[in-house]
Amino acid sequence: MQPHSDWRPHALDGALLWFHRITGTNLRVDGPRTRHLRRRAPRLVLFGITNACNLACTFCSREREAKSEWTVDSAFDVLSGLARAGTLEVSFGGGEPLAFRGFDELVRRLSNETPLAIHFTTNGMLLSDERLARLAPHLGEVRVSLYDDNDWEACVERLARAGQTFGVNILATPERLPTLPAQLRTLHALGCRDAALLRHVGDDAKLRLSPSDEARLTEVLADSPLRTRLSVCFGDTLTEVPRLFGGDCGAGLDFVTLTSDRRLKACSFQGGGLPITSAEDVLAGWNGRRDVLSAPSPLAGCARAGAPLGEALSDGVRVWRGFSGNNSGDCVLVGRFETAEEATAYLDTLLPDWKSGRAYPERWKELLAAEGIPVGAEERVPDLMASLGRVVMLHTEMTLDDDFPALRTLLWKRKGRMVHSEIHGHGKFELATAFGVRDTATLGALERVLEEEVHGSFIRHANQLHGLVGYWGAPGGKESLDTVVARLKTLAQENGAVVAAELVEVPKDLRLEQRLASRGPHAGRLRLWVLFQSAEVASRYGKDLSGDVTVAGPHVLLEEDHFGPRLGYLAQRQGGTALMLTSQRVIVRGSFSQPKRGPPDVVPHLRPYLTPDDRVDSTPGNDSLSVRVNTLEPGRVLKALVELEAVLGLHAWVQVYSDDPLAEALHRLREDVNEELRRR
Repeated sequence: MQPHSDWRPHALDGALLWFHRITGTNLRVDGPRTRHLRRRAPRLVLFGITNACNLACTFCSREREAKSEWTVDSAFDVLSGLARAGTLEVSFGGGEPLAFRGFDELVRRLSNETPLAIHFTTNGMLLSDERLARLAPHLGEVRVSLYDDNDWEACVERLARAGQTFGVNILATPERLPTLPAQLRTLHALGCRDAALLRHVGDDAKLRLSPSDEARLTEVLADSPLRTRLSVCFGDTLTEVPRLFGGDCGAGLDFVTLTSDRRLKACSFQGGGLPITSAEDVLAGWNGRRDVLSAPSPLAGCARAGAPLGEALSDGVRVWRGFSGNNSGDCVLVGRFETAEEATAYLDTLLPDWKSGRAYPERWKELLAAEGIPVGAEERVPDLMASLGRVVMLHTEMTLDDDFPALRTLLWKRKGRMVHSEIHGHGKFELATAFGVRDTATLGALERVLEEEVHGSFIRHANQLHGLVGYWGAPGGKESLDTVVARLKTLAQENGAVVAAELVEVPKDLRLEQRLASRGPHAGRLRLWVLFQSAEVASRYGKDLSGDVTVAGPHVLLEEDHFGPRLGYLAQRQGGTALMLTSQRVIVRGSFSQPKRGPPDVVPHLRPYLTPDDRVDSTPGNDSLSVRVNTLEPGRVLKALVELEAVLGLHAWVQVYSDDPLAEALHRLREDVNEELRRR
């Protein structure tokens, strides 16, 4: 048994965070029962334990000859005290932390005697295979800084071979921008897990990005073949790049910096600092000198200077995976086939050679090539895969883009239909699950078994039990998706029941009983919504369709009594993402942004396009406005939002989805269970 639980709670202001120190999984809960909570310690400590370094980079602001005032014992005492107060992570930097005498011993002691997650940033020159083998059992993450004069490729290969969780840090400068795409491709080929782009904070104008450079960097991020995120110093720039949370950078509150000369600072770029000798000093300064720690850095490029604080988050549960921050979201595919045999066959073709998070194995590439399906260089194997009945489910946590478009194309080609899709989602995903029996008298016994064996509560509906089940990657889940699905199948077989399940985003207002009691949400007509990369491709695709077709910018919406999966396959082949909708009412959502100018006033311009039956609401952000229209006529509203984007000169991200995905999923599961019972 380990001396510390790998899951640790951490109070935020009005929220509760659960953190897993081994995987970096974060679970944040915002709700009425968390509003009284207040921070008791910084979540993360950035520890510049030494200024000593074996390199001499021209842009580095540290005094390499300044001696560290820390010893192994004094550093351990401060960090163990902060861990007891509630700090979750320590990330060592410098200088070069591997140049600190006794660093390996300090890491080992912290790992064995405290619950801290331990990371460090290195130039890699001092990290041999032998040293990595000693350190690896005690580490959460290693980050490698990429410079022109360090052999970073060898270090990346070493970390990849060792199976160590790692990423790289790259200073984004005008000089580096032209070579950055090639460098990201090289990192991807070497097995790098992710890259963090850092912003220059300082007075060297040659290292600062111009507006045109930032626009180019946004394009590079969009095309990156591996997961790439921004440092918090970018603040509210690069508005088109997705963020996990908005607002202030968190320096001095969420995280603090300890310097080699024993000072407490908000971040490494802040001048001065507060003298400290103990954990008590750190906490006293953190609590009592917010005036000092909340001030922006005097250096040019600080995101905090003039940046507004972000709005409070809405109630709910948010899950992400990443040490010390992440700007990514979930990638989800839920597909349905006509038969369980087709669903099983789809997954069985992929399971051999499946290694989550990696680039597609060669056998997958050969399989997809034989099907005539191209594979993008950025595509990654899903973290989780499972099938149950007619349903297949793929899920990758925390990525910046669509990780598996080729697998979506294969789904449609194999005569499946995509009924739920998330690309950069931030919702709470669970398994909507239904068990059914022929004899309702046996429901009680089955219900008791499920209470003991399955994480999740079930409620009765006719001859069925319905509930939401967690899995690893979802709140409360302790097992992987495929393990949970296998358990559900076994329980159904052992108890003479049938089971169906579907991955679904769970809303804040759960009301499972009401959703089960509602009538089936089918519209009578089916809808196919396709989002293409460009309006030109959408126009070409729409011309070949018959029936009720709406083409609006890069969007195509087809409404028909019936259509086959071939239309979805053809859309995917042309670079689109195709989704089937069966609900009567549909949400058309437009997220409009105007950087540096505040939320745009879109709703008054939208109202002439709406009818009394349309239900519209909006949510403002710092420089954006999200408009949701619940409608029976999504084609009309879709055209209106796309037209307003052009008329108002704003950038907009428009989506179409069911007004109640959970109710839709529950209705499908009821039908699946009843159909299977009739067949028996």
